[in-house]
Amino acid sequence: MSSLPPKVFLIYIPCHSDYERAMETAARIRTQFDAIQDSKIKKEFVLKIYISVNGINLSPEKYHELAEFADLINYFTEPLRADININQGFLKALEIKPNYFWILSANEYLVDGSINFILNSIVSNYESDLFVTNSLNRSTTYSTSNVFIDIPSGSGYGLISSVIYNFEKTRGAFSAGPRFAWTGWGQLAVLQTACEILGSLQVTEFPDLHVYRKPFTDVEPGSEISEFEFVRSAYAHSYFGMPILIFALFCRERSIRNRVLFSWLKKNWFKIRYFKKGSRGKRDSMYPQFDPQWTQQIANLILITSGILVFVPYLVGSILNFETSRQNPFFIFAKRNFVRK
Repeated sequence: MSSLPPKVFLIYIPCHSDYERAMETAARIRTQFDAIQDSKIKKEFVLKIYISVNGINLSPEKYHELAEFADLINYFTEPLRADININQGFLKALEIKPNYFWILSANEYLVDGSINFILNSIVSNYESDLFVTNSLNRSTTYSTSNVFIDIPSGSGYGLISSVIYNFEKTRGAFSAGPRFAWTGWGQLAVLQTACEILGSLQVTEFPDLHVYRKPFTDVEPGSEISEFEFVRSAYAHSYFGMPILIFALFCRERSIRNRVLFSWLKKNWFKIRYFKKGSRGKRDSMYPQFDPQWTQQIANLILITSGILVFVPYLVGSILNFETSRQNPFFIFAKRNFVRK
């Protein structure tokens, strides 16, 4: 009687100028897998690492070095930006057809034993559709039909590195990633689409401290721009992309759509003016397709026409300048009492 072939665990690492971090991460994954003592785990899985680099010119030597760490490489000299580079991973997964799929940011630092922990979690929960980290030290399995409002606090659904997919069960939703990548939230589109296809998702969650440590900052030491300013400009697109995604995913369900929008605003109303300023930065004439201004304008239209419970916090967050009052006692009180974790 022949044994079953090992399960393919595909790890897709999108990167740009931080490609050396991607190589370090890939090397760490290999080392951890080789160090696993459990022969059952070693026979049960085979790892495939896919590194996708964009927006940088690699010398032939660097490309060869990269190839030593990855089973597969995507390489684009033109900038795709993070949204496209991340979400083409879903298409690559559809092409490769692994058993399990993980999009792993190059900015995450894997803790010792993380690969062994993940593979053991999968073996113990083959029936689960997703494996998701959380920041509150929980280890449990539950079902959800809405990844925006029907999830425990501290869940990492919005972080690409926090979610591992059972490919066979969720593959039908993967095309939603590139379809909604322009909102900045292709992964959430995949997750909610999977909920709709399957009716609900069975999720096994575990503490993020077993997988990775706090990610690296995107701002290098000695940079002329502070992290406060960098985040405002770099993430304005995805901040205003969230209301657009919610509107699109729940376009046929107005009551649920407004409920989800209100839930998002409860956590984010005080950031509106901060990110509005970020979206008004100078347009890059070389790559105008990445201008974040349009997402803000569409988000504004959605938020002012989605009922009084959505409009009021949007209006308050648009008018009041909380970014200059972060340490003000009133602001701290407002945040604690009107922002739900």
